[in-house]
Amino acid sequence: MEKCFCTIITRSHLGWALALCDSLRQWDAALPFVVLVTDVEDASSLDAGGRPGVEFLLLADMNDTELGAAIGTKYAEQSDELRWSLKPVLMLQLLKRYRKVMYGDCDLHFFSDPAWLWKALDKGSVLLSPHWRSATATVDRPNFDLLYVGGLYNGGFVAASQGGEAALQAWGANCLAVCIKDFTQGQYVDQTHLNLLPVYFDGVEVLKHRGCNVANWNMVECARIRNDQGEVFINGTFPIVFIHFTRSMIDGIVSGVDGLLRPHLEVLRDRLLAAGFPKDVIADSERRLAEKNKEPDTSVRGRLGRAMKRVTGGK
Repeated sequence: MEKCFCTIITRSHLGWALALCDSLRQWDAALPFVVLVTDVEDASSLDAGGRPGVEFLLLADMNDTELGAAIGTKYAEQSDELRWSLKPVLMLQLLKRYRKVMYGDCDLHFFSDPAWLWKALDKGSVLLSPHWRSATATVDRPNFDLLYVGGLYNGGFVAASQGGEAALQAWGANCLAVCIKDFTQGQYVDQTHLNLLPVYFDGVEVLKHRGCNVANWNMVECARIRNDQGEVFINGTFPIVFIHFTRSMIDGIVSGVDGLLRPHLEVLRDRLLAAGFPKDVIADSERRLAEKNKEPDTSVRGRLGRAMKRVTGGK
């Protein structure tokens, strides 16, 4: 088969996965969509809400390979590290059935046709999405510094075609060995390992379209500009392809810091509710922001924590 999109979640985020699926199927109604749910043992308990072509996989399904079994064993008690490290494992498994595979975190949402991304996999065997953090130290120093210790590329979107298996295998093997947050070692979970792929493997392409992976950490390099027709383009040129709606991204939009993206957030909110997610993410953010304004944590630890969530996207 030609292609599929996949994501990895815990059951609590099923609504997010289905909303992501709906955003993609605006342009490709038959796109196969694969969801790996890491904390469920019986797939019959999972409901795609009548959406055809949605396939659920479980943690046990990742044990078919030595790498998958080893990651499942090592990170059995670490839910986040497990999901992050299983990305290349899931993609490798799906590349046995599909010629092209895209992985996206469930908090991505698409706003324009990604057909050109699939075509890009005819040229490259792996596609990486830069964080697009500030490249100028004097403009946004925290995000500039994170380019060196948090990863040049965002692990929330990676695509591959058949031929990219060696790069994915290396990514997975390094996640098995090291999946930690330690800036003193230049390690940030699965992401920093992606820095190596364009250097050590042929066919690894870097996406230069600034409308991909729009997020709070790239507001400097990916300026949101509204044209005379009321449409928001990145740097006045790039249409928004997909936005990465981390919690800190949502809070930035709701607070007005990134207010031009409010209509996009409203689309996400409505799709989440339609997909069965029980919370209104805008109202939830408004409550969260109100609580922060009411009782700010003025401790050094509190200030550092907020700063890190702003620049890392809350991972």
